[in-house]
Amino acid sequence: MATSRELKNKIRSVNNTKKITRTMEMISTAKAVVCQRRIEATQPYGDKLAEILRDLGGSGDGLSGSFPLLREVDKPTREALFIVTANRGLCGGYNTNTLKLAEQFIDAQAAKGITVDVYMLGKKGISRFKYLGRDTVESMIHFEDRPTFEEAEAVLEPVMTSFEQGEIDGVSVVFTHYLNAARQKPVVRTLLPITDEESDDDSSAKGGGGEFILEPSPELILGRLLPLSLKMQFFQALVEAAASEQIARRMAMKNATDNAEEMATKYTQLYNRTRQAAITQEILEVIGGAEVLN
Repeated sequence: MATSRELKNKIRSVNNTKKITRTMEMISTAKAVVCQRRIEATQPYGDKLAEILRDLGGSGDGLSGSFPLLREVDKPTREALFIVTANRGLCGGYNTNTLKLAEQFIDAQAAKGITVDVYMLGKKGISRFKYLGRDTVESMIHFEDRPTFEEAEAVLEPVMTSFEQGEIDGVSVVFTHYLNAARQKPVVRTLLPITDEESDDDSSAKGGGGEFILEPSPELILGRLLPLSLKMQFFQALVEAAASEQIARRMAMKNATDNAEEMATKYTQLYNRTRQAAITQEILEVIGGAEVLN
């Protein structure tokens, strides 16, 4: 049985840990709020950009054949995959769930005879793939909780060029999709090739709706919007992943703080019982000694 001194040291250690986890919880909460605001700021722009592209594509006249980014791939043999993980741990199953989905995707593509070039974002993913012996084309650790559009553009642009030149046949990104403050899940988003698949709710936006007057020209507009749309989708994935990471870390630290409080309470009760037993034993010894003297 632990002594009073040992229990006192355990209580002090648990309380110190609780201070750290509570502080990390507060920091993650503040960062998550900032990330959520960035999502709210970028989503309307990205959604409107996608809507314009759908309308422009629907007004068509065979413009798709003029752009390498719209090329169709019948039998893909090589694809690029971006995997977005965190640079730090202590965020529950955030990294594990994302990497598990990415590994399943890579194995599924390999079964189809498709080679996947992995571009890993985040130290946790880099360590995981190095441990498993999986190859990566490039590793990046400079993305933190506030990724910028310029950073996303610099990473995606060379891969888009490879697709245009026919070196790869597809581009996807695995990240944790932010649904709301209470729900996030890892998903695979296909960036290239661009498909016309839309939900039933968007069917009216595919081009059935009327004529458009396009200035300066459909070719110029589509040529500029296509790369911008892809970069915006990738940037949104980074922003959503950053928000999901902070929410996951906040929940992990909250659980750790609650567990620390529970342990501290348990150790305090045990300490009080041990101390009470020691005092009772001393009183009995004093009484016994007095009776012997009498």
